[in-house]
Amino acid sequence: MRETIRLLQAGDLHIGTAFSGSGFGVEKARRRRREVLGTFRLLCEAALTHRVDALLLTGDLFEAEWVTEAEVAEVRHLLGTLRLPVLITPGNHDALLEGSPYSWGEWPDNVHLFGPQVEAKHLPELGLTVHGYGYGQKWVRENPMQDYRVPEDEHLHVVMIHGSYDSPQGTPYWPITRDELLSLGADYVALGHYHQPQVLLDSGGLMQAAYAGSLEPLGYDETGEHGAFLLQLQRGGARVEWLPVAQRAYRRIEVDLDGCTNLLDVADHIRAVVPESSRGRDLIEAVLNGAIDPALHLDLQDLAERLQNLVFHLRLTDRTHPDLDGDAYAPSSAGGRYVAKIRERLSAETDEEKRRVLERALVIGLNAYERGKVVNS
Repeated sequence: MRETIRLLQAGDLHIGTAFSGSGFGVEKARRRRREVLGTFRLLCEAALTHRVDALLLTGDLFEAEWVTEAEVAEVRHLLGTLRLPVLITPGNHDALLEGSPYSWGEWPDNVHLFGPQVEAKHLPELGLTVHGYGYGQKWVRENPMQDYRVPEDEHLHVVMIHGSYDSPQGTPYWPITRDELLSLGADYVALGHYHQPQVLLDSGGLMQAAYAGSLEPLGYDETGEHGAFLLQLQRGGARVEWLPVAQRAYRRIEVDLDGCTNLLDVADHIRAVVPESSRGRDLIEAVLNGAIDPALHLDLQDLAERLQNLVFHLRLTDRTHPDLDGDAYAPSSAGGRYVAKIRERLSAETDEEKRRVLERALVIGLNAYERGKVVNS
């Protein structure tokens, strides 16, 4: 029997995602959608380049509500050209419901789809058994492998799970605990559903259970590098190599705007902190901080247009506050009393959005006091 087996683990591609709530605009959303499918092609190329013995896809391969027949047909074709075992556990976004993407055509002989019953797929030519379960509906509220244990035999054993590790009570997406993972008795557990890579179990330098995360990041909460796991499976776990496959990354940067008086200055500050490696490529959320001139209105749309070629997409979050010297107003003056009142309310307010409304009211009120009119900025 073989002592080691080379596996490639990936999941949560959500091919067909429309990016409708991304703020990208129609053309950019279409491009991003094409890129997700393109990254799947890169994954298949990596499987051939690294000469893996099998490919594990741990659920949510498709965004069933939006994926097209053409996209699914391309996936079937790419998997068929691999000529190696491909094992898929449908998840909550591509469950095996009537009319699911998995029913739109004939899948290649080398692809095995796990259905809504726990099943063991034996690969005797590899000395490997893969155990899995595919969602038959959008919710799996209890662990279908609650009392399941892999057999003790000569094979290496992998369990595939699309589920929620250590999740709050009532989670509808296959809740599973550390003890339940350990009780399976598998050499390795390949998980999907969570979009950030994370190792759950490891011992003696071997990884025993892990999420590879989403192959291509899909939102601003999926920061950092994304890709797949190249696993060298052996008895008791796997040695892992990280394969960065994603074409783009979401990143969050902090921008200090202390003392800024105009939008040109603000734009320059943002440019200065965007890493060179992200320029033209990544999706950046720039969080704007600091005390700015009270007369400066941060027009975020104007700023985004000025910086539209800096990165693939820029999202701006305003966390600035007005640089006000309230002590410059005599306490007995109308301006001084107004500042004192707003400051009193600010000191007691903990809600961030309400604080921003109060800060804006302070700026508008003082402008009106000094200029005799409300300045629309």
